[in-house]
Amino acid sequence: MRRISKTGNILACNSGETIVEVLVAFTLLSIIMLMFSQGIAFATNAEFRANRTRENADEALRRVQYRLASGERDDTFLQIIGKFADRVKIETYSETIDGQTYVFVRYDVSPLEPVEG
Repeated sequence: MRRISKTGNILACNSGETIVEVLVAFTLLSIIMLMFSQGIAFATNAEFRANRTRENADEALRRVQYRLASGERDDTFLQIIGKFADRVKIETYSETIDGQTYVFVRYDVSPLEPVEG
């Protein structure tokens, strides 16, 4: 009996993938997708934390600016030692938001007195 050459060649060819090869490829693909999804999750969480920290720092700065505008001063002064000790005064202001303390430093420098002569 004469077989049809096209069908006979397709049926006689055993060069396709085996089920083991397909399972190995699927497993590798699954591992790569898992690593990729974990990376996306980490980046998303890092962005959320960074945005929250930035918003809290902005709010702390607004509070300190409001305190300065209303004339409120902290009792914390740092003394400069040396040549400019009589001209420079450093004030620190701190605000705590969500358990994080933000410290702002304000430098108050008096102008030089004109030299006569």
